[in-house]
Amino acid sequence: MVAATAAMGMSVPQLLANVTPDQICTSPYPHFSMQNVLPRDVYSALDREFPDLATVLNGRTSYGNNEAVRMSAKQVLADQRISPLWRSFFEYHTSAEYWRNVIRLFGDFFRQEFPGLETRLGRRFEDWRVIPRGFSGEAEVRLDCQFVMNTPVTQVSSVKSPHVDLCDKIFSGLFYFRDPNDTTAGGDLQMYAWQRSPRFIKHRTMNRDIKLAKTIHYAPNTYLCFVNSVKAIHGVSPRGITAIPRRYINFIAELPVEAFRPQQLNRWQRILYRSELNADTGEERY
Repeated sequence: MVAATAAMGMSVPQLLANVTPDQICTSPYPHFSMQNVLPRDVYSALDREFPDLATVLNGRTSYGNNEAVRMSAKQVLADQRISPLWRSFFEYHTSAEYWRNVIRLFGDFFRQEFPGLETRLGRRFEDWRVIPRGFSGEAEVRLDCQFVMNTPVTQVSSVKSPHVDLCDKIFSGLFYFRDPNDTTAGGDLQMYAWQRSPRFIKHRTMNRDIKLAKTIHYAPNTYLCFVNSVKAIHGVSPRGITAIPRRYINFIAELPVEAFRPQQLNRWQRILYRSELNADTGEERY
């Protein structure tokens, strides 16, 4: 999964470029995952050049326990502190070429999950105009690629309880860059299946409604991407106390409209299940 285009003497990785449709899993919802997704030398170069926490914080001097902090493609592409190899990686993964690979693999699943979406936006998925998120211009989809760190853990906790991503996002992904000195348990991506009809409080759900279906371990050079819909419940396992941040790349495909709308708990259900609802029920922000 490495491109012919070179940056500073090394080819730029192109995730999904060599994936075939038969490699897409459909349970518990459409997704692709792979360990050791890049050749060792390419991954090692990216790992060495992954920015530190101070760079991602970009001037912030304080942060919370196990807090997600991000650096978007728009920030990265304009920041000369970020290596040419990484800036080329971000440029490709916010491009029309990358989107065409997403559609090649997931287009049929998008049509199943979001019937009528192409009609609403006036173009087939294959013909959608693509712009990096945060830039101006007309587009059906805006792509983002983000450096993300979960800050040091001072109290055992999960950075994300079971949820779906925001309703204007139809495709999400992550690429793990676990620090080789990190021996802390947890931080795995957990994929869930519904045990009943979907119901939410904003974008989160309750453990009584779902069962764990698959775990993508927080391991170096591990990649996962999936169709975001009401089916795509996922969360992160609690992480132990550590001074080492959890590092990964986040991938987003954002629309100008909502692709779906989660069925919400009604007033009486919120009262009945109050003790089970996570105290933090704010919308997921990416």
